[in-house]
Amino acid sequence: MMRHYAARLSLAVAVLAPIAVTAQEKPAAPAFTVLTVFRETVKVGKGFAHDAHEVNWSAANAAAKFPTSMLAMSAMTGPSENWYMSLYPTWGDYEKTNKAVDANPALDAVNKKFVPPESEYLSDARLMVLSAREDLGYGGPADLAASRYFVVTRISVRPGHAAEFEENRKLIKAAHESAKLSDKYSIWQVAGGGPGPTYFMFVAHKSLAELDNATLHTGAAYIAALGGPEGQKKIAANTANAVASQQTDLFSFAPQQSLPPAEWVTADPGYWKRKPIAKKP
Repeated sequence: MMRHYAARLSLAVAVLAPIAVTAQEKPAAPAFTVLTVFRETVKVGKGFAHDAHEVNWSAANAAAKFPTSMLAMSAMTGPSENWYMSLYPTWGDYEKTNKAVDANPALDAVNKKFVPPESEYLSDARLMVLSAREDLGYGGPADLAASRYFVVTRISVRPGHAAEFEENRKLIKAAHESAKLSDKYSIWQVAGGGPGPTYFMFVAHKSLAELDNATLHTGAAYIAALGGPEGQKKIAANTANAVASQQTDLFSFAPQQSLPPAEWVTADPGYWKRKPIAKKP
């Protein structure tokens, strides 16, 4: 259990900083192939206490010079969950970070203090590892430093029908490119820690007001790029055959539970800078 939680934290974003600098017109970030998501299901009535525990845990890791960054977020819809996410260029980079954390006595002491109380707050905790599907996503990396929310869609695909689902996503991506749409989304496929074939689509937003303007793409250029009515029928048929279930949920970033990259803090210190922990009376 101890190593499991140490891995959760070390997974939590060694490479989010390079994503942020993209918006600042710095050198392009390397390709990331591994996304890790540690999902904590919070017991009813324990949300505030759990958040406070995680804020203190994050602060302790920062004080112990944790070697990577972490993006935390909390579910606003669906199950009461907190997600702790990270990106890695390769599995080898993931392994190196875990070894570095395991070899750090100060971080070991932090885990020994903060891991045991988690059982009081959680009904479930699990680690998922996702693989990048750049061939299915569109628009490039999001400006996460300026974002505040993720819309996350989980698509469960029937065994043996992944090809139909992926054909749809490639048709949709090509239509986006042809119509020169401005939206962005990334798609990841479960590689471990969850049933497969399962895919996750992430869409970052700077405000909830952006959702007011989120509409289905029905413009003539977009529909034509899909292949017109016949193309739409094909996509509908593929969806009916391939998709077993689909769920979309909204998450808000949790900056005080995160370990943000320095670039994010510089870009928006009012949001990302760690606030002093209030002392108990």
